[in-house]
Amino acid sequence: MVPVVGICGASGSGKTTLLEKLLPELKKRGLKIGVLKHHGHGAAVETPVEWQGKDSARLVEAGSTRVGLSHAGGVWLQATGLAGAGPRALAARLMAGMDMVIAEGFKTAAIPKIEVAAPGEPPVLPSGGKLLALARRGGEGTEAGLPVIDADDPVALADFLLEAVKPVTPPPEPAKLYLDGQELPLNAFVSTILSGMLRGFVSSLKGSGDAKKIEVRLG
Repeated sequence: MVPVVGICGASGSGKTTLLEKLLPELKKRGLKIGVLKHHGHGAAVETPVEWQGKDSARLVEAGSTRVGLSHAGGVWLQATGLAGAGPRALAARLMAGMDMVIAEGFKTAAIPKIEVAAPGEPPVLPSGGKLLALARRGGEGTEAGLPVIDADDPVALADFLLEAVKPVTPPPEPAKLYLDGQELPLNAFVSTILSGMLRGFVSSLKGSGDAKKIEVRLG
């Protein structure tokens, strides 16, 4: 089953901003990440203009469990029978093939979660599941008995998340560079970039398959 982890916090705490920084870092590491967003304000979410009055909407009204509308901006998915479902049930139904699903909101869901706390504001410390850490801009150390991660440091966030919640497909080992048999130290950023470039190049070659280990030798 695909693992689900929550990113929660008070309104305006910076949850979406954190995800905008975290998701590219997880993608660089070769992971397929799905996102579920909780709309907890009571009113229904309006569907795109393209949906209104079209055949897709009529099919949902006629009883279809799930209808996808492909349009220029992507795909809009309408699924019935999931009202009130928790993030695990939603991930099982809608996120097949993902390495990990991140649920934004769902602060009382029974899933592991990281709380985003705005600068100067106390954490909410939501119930349900297990609170793994707090994320604050410029944060460090511990607070309320929890580790605090800098919300502006996507590498540290990704490292913590992947250690705490194992994805379906583990990210590849970091790249290593040897010169005349001696390992040249690489920082995490350079290692990630080098690994991504090599894997991207190799994946485009015919017959490369799903390579787990890549060796390049120059002599």
